[in-house]
Amino acid sequence: MKLIGNKSALVALLTSSLVLVSGCQSTSSKVSSVGPSMVGPGAAQPLGSSKPVYTYNSDIFLNVAVPVFDPGFPMNGNVIDYDEIEEEGIWPQVRRLEANRFAIATKDALSETNAFGSIHVTPDASAVADVYVLGNIITSDTETVELNIKVMDAKNTVWDEEKFEYRVSEGWYRDAMSRGENPNGPIFTEVATFVYNLLMQKTEVYKKEVQQVADLRYANMYGPETFSKYLSTSRKGVIELVSMPSENDRMLKRIEAIQAKDEQFLDQLQDSYESFWTITEQPYRDYQRETLPEAKRIRELEEERTKKQVVGGLLAIGSALLGKNSGSSLGQATALVAGVGAVASITSAVKTNKELQTQRKLVDEMGQNLDIEVAEQIVEFNDQRIELQGTATEQYYQLRSHLKEIYEMESTPLTAL
Repeated sequence: MKLIGNKSALVALLTSSLVLVSGCQSTSSKVSSVGPSMVGPGAAQPLGSSKPVYTYNSDIFLNVAVPVFDPGFPMNGNVIDYDEIEEEGIWPQVRRLEANRFAIATKDALSETNAFGSIHVTPDASAVADVYVLGNIITSDTETVELNIKVMDAKNTVWDEEKFEYRVSEGWYRDAMSRGENPNGPIFTEVATFVYNLLMQKTEVYKKEVQQVADLRYANMYGPETFSKYLSTSRKGVIELVSMPSENDRMLKRIEAIQAKDEQFLDQLQDSYESFWTITEQPYRDYQRETLPEAKRIRELEEERTKKQVVGGLLAIGSALLGKNSGSSLGQATALVAGVGAVASITSAVKTNKELQTQRKLVDEMGQNLDIEVAEQIVEFNDQRIELQGTATEQYYQLRSHLKEIYEMESTPLTAL
C-alpha cells in the first residue's frame, strides 16, 4: 500500500483515533418550552423519580415465585472457577448476599403492581407457583448492576427474557431524600414493569389454564399414578392440560390440604427473608456507599486503559506505515514521533492496569466481612413442632419429604390435617 502524503496520512490516522476514543458532547439546552403550562398548574413533572402506574382489570391473580437469584459465578464444569472469580473482582460472600437481596427487592417491586396473587421468594424454582421470575446476576460491583431476567409459567412456557442494567451515581448518596431507599431500586421497578407488561398480554383463558396446570403438577408430584393422565408434555417440554378431575375428587382434596401446608411454609419463609433483609441492610448499604467510588474508579480505569490501547495500536500501525513508505528525513522523523507515542501510550496502559488490580483488591477486602445467615424454620403438623434445619433449600426439601409421608400414610387427610 502506498501513502498519498506522509503528513496528511498521519493527520488522518490521529484524527480517526481521536474519534474512536472520545465522544462528542452536546452543550445545547434540552428545554423546549418555557413559561407557565398551557394545560393547568398540575401538568408539570413532579420532582424526583416518578413511579409507573399499573391498572390490572381481572379477577384472575396468578401466584408468583421469585427464586433466589443465580449469583452468576463463573464456572469450570460443575465447580466455581475461583481464578476467574478473582480476575472479575467478585467477592462470593457479597454476591451470595445479593442473590437473596435482589430476589427480595424483585418481590417487593412486583407487589407494587397489585396484579398478582401471592408473591414468594423461594429457595429454588421447584416451588409451586403459576409464574416464575428467574434472575441471574451478570454484574454487580456497587456502581453497576446488570441482571438477566427470564419469566416462565407453570406450563414451562417462556414468556420472555431480557437484560437490565442500572448505574448508581455517587450523587445519590448526597441527596437526603434518598435515605431509606434502595440505590438499585429503579432496576427492580423496571423488572416488575417488564413482568407486568407480559402478564397484560395473556388472555383470561390462558391465565386460568396456567393455574390449573400448576395445581395438577403439584398433585402429580405426590400422586403420579392418579394425576399424570390429566397432563401431557410436548417434545419441547411444554406442559398442556388434557382435562381436569372432578372438584369433589377425594384424592385432589388430599393434595389441596397438603399444598396448603406447603404454601404455609413459604409464607413463614418470607419472614425469614425479610429478617435477612433487615439484618443485612445497614452493613450492605455501608459497603455499597464506601466501595462505590472504588467501583467507579475501576470502571474509569478500564475505559482509560481501553482508550490508551486503541491509541497505542493506531500509533504503532502509523509508525510502521510511515517508516515503510517514506525515505525522506521528514517521514522518518514523523514515524519516530508516532513510534514514541505508541510506546508511551501502551506503557501508560500497563501502569493503569496495575492500578486497576490494586483497586480490585481494595473492593474485595471491603466486602469480605459480609455473609448470609439462614434462620431455622418450625412447622406444625398434628400439634407437633417439627424443626427444619439447614439452608432454606434443605429445609424446603425436608418439608416436601414429610408431606410425601403424610400423603402415603393418611387415607383421609381432612381428619388428620
